[in-house]
Amino acid sequence: MRLLLCLLLAAAAAEARPAPPLVRVYSLYKLREVTLEPSGGAAYAAGKTFSGRLRARALASSLLLEGSRGRKELRTFTASGGVWLSGKGIPRRLYIGALRFSARRGLLTIVNTPPLEEYIAGVVSMEVSDLTQFEAYKAQAVAARTYTLKHTHNHSGEGYQLCDSAHCQVYAGAAAVRPLARAAAEATRGEILLYHGRPAETYYHSVCGGRTADISSVWPVPAKPYLVSVKDGPSEKPYCSIAPDFRWKTKIYFTGLTRLAREAGWIVSDEDATGLRITAWSPDGRAQRLQLRTQRRVVSISAADFYHGIGRGAGWRAVRSTWFHIIEGKDFVFLDGRGSGHGVGMCQWGAEGMARLGFKYRDILRHYYPGTTIGQD
Repeated sequence: MRLLLCLLLAAAAAEARPAPPLVRVYSLYKLREVTLEPSGGAAYAAGKTFSGRLRARALASSLLLEGSRGRKELRTFTASGGVWLSGKGIPRRLYIGALRFSARRGLLTIVNTPPLEEYIAGVVSMEVSDLTQFEAYKAQAVAARTYTLKHTHNHSGEGYQLCDSAHCQVYAGAAAVRPLARAAAEATRGEILLYHGRPAETYYHSVCGGRTADISSVWPVPAKPYLVSVKDGPSEKPYCSIAPDFRWKTKIYFTGLTRLAREAGWIVSDEDATGLRITAWSPDGRAQRLQLRTQRRVVSISAADFYHGIGRGAGWRAVRSTWFHIIEGKDFVFLDGRGSGHGVGMCQWGAEGMARLGFKYRDILRHYYPGTTIGQD
């Protein structure tokens, strides 16, 4: 009877354990073919072991798998065992866990299913690669694990759950994992952030600039009690003031602003940008709405749309946050800003600053997500 009870408890625990995430890799690339190489041990592709190179090429809606043993056309296939992927115009990366290959309209889709903690170690490695403190890494591991479990629906209608870009969480496979990130994932194994017993929305960003943002002032979503504006330490020296991007300045000429505004769809092709000013501020000090002037009208734009629109067109270092002031010149605007990212949730450089002052990862998480507790997934 005792043996039966132990077996039932073990089965229940295994069933309750979170499933590995389905992560689309190389999600920002238009892949037509990719090369597979085993990482050293036994590797499998399409149900057979392989030791040399294989090439997977997308046809219209099928795949051509080529290697030393010949070629085969397949609808889909799976590889596993530790596989290096490489190809023209893409970085070489190592993935463990299953890799599912499919094709649509002549382009490859590759979905990795890594063990959850391996994935968390990979995300932490990429998201806080410029930080040094172990407690900050542990805080990031808990935030990333919670985000993963909370956002498995991000791309559910597309045959996978998460992408490997900043739209979800940045992930570059097993070879990119840093020892400190792996240790942080292991030290916090299974821990997630809860609010009233349910997984929290653990958004995070690089540098808050001295105060985090209330989620409802950044995105048109309902307020959350644990995603409110939080003062980031002393006013004279915020925790994140150690960050290289704590303050920034950008000059944008009207010719460049015109091009970017047209690309973003704010103005039409025969309009030219002639001015830009802030018309509304959020309670935490960030810009909330802007007016873009042309030769014949005024266009109202949310600061969040401006931040994303300029970022997509000119790179994410042009306008690094929505915390800025505008000075207008004769043929340009000058943005004097602070912080980097959307400002909601945990400030990663603030976590680093807190850790340098002796705060532990639980203190960091309580600070940036007030009212939450740590539980097990």
